[in-house]
Amino acid sequence: MDIFRYLPGGKNFPIMPEQASEHARSYDALFLAITLLTVIFSVLVGAAVLFLAIRYRAGNKVDRRNAPEHSTVLELAWTGIPLILALGIFTWSAINYIRVRTMPEDAMDIFVIGKRWMWHVQHMNGIRENSELTVPVDTPVKLTMISQDVIHGMYIPAFRAQYHVVPGRYTQLAFTATKPGRYKMLCSMHCGTQHSEMVGWVNVLSRKEFAEWQAKGGNRYLPTITTVAERGERVWKEKNCGSCHGAAATVRGPSLVGILGKERT
Repeated sequence: MDIFRYLPGGKNFPIMPEQASEHARSYDALFLAITLLTVIFSVLVGAAVLFLAIRYRAGNKVDRRNAPEHSTVLELAWTGIPLILALGIFTWSAINYIRVRTMPEDAMDIFVIGKRWMWHVQHMNGIRENSELTVPVDTPVKLTMISQDVIHGMYIPAFRAQYHVVPGRYTQLAFTATKPGRYKMLCSMHCGTQHSEMVGWVNVLSRKEFAEWQAKGGNRYLPTITTVAERGERVWKEKNCGSCHGAAATVRGPSLVGILGKERT
């Protein structure tokens, strides 16, 4: 169950992105703890200031004799309690950071190139995607990223995953998607005039659907392709090769019918 994802009474106004990765819950729990501590201390300090300002305002008849100048218990309390809480938040944050920045050894490797204003994705089996990233659910994924021009930022809000994509240096980002669906993939660094248009999608499929997607060469809408000839036919149709190399010769190119072993002008 997502932590405070929606304001009371409405699913039409989300205040936090959906939780769709292993890291999302721990990230949101830490964020919520820091927010609650901020609210609590703000209320306590504000209430104390307001009380003292009203009670000891000029002209108010209160006993101001023998005002205490020192309180060891009070000083230890307002120093020790925040110190313990701060160290606790630091330790919690460090554990989360180390966990998310330790790349899993058994992760699925995917290469990503950021360039104004799109994401180019290269899978290890040769499948390529533009501004789309397709991954299986419940499987560790490691992105190895680089930029062709300026600094970008790979940011997937639903995964609570973000890391810089830098020219001239490879950076890495790992996540494990836990919920099938379609999630936004953004650039978190202002990279130019069309920065706001550098938006893509992460498609999280079940493992069965992902295997079928791979078998179709990265197109879930095509029938399953199993042979080299079928793959070639798909490329022929996608690239419209017949406009130059059809059954009849044209000004664009010769016919391929019976061309093997012969010379053509």
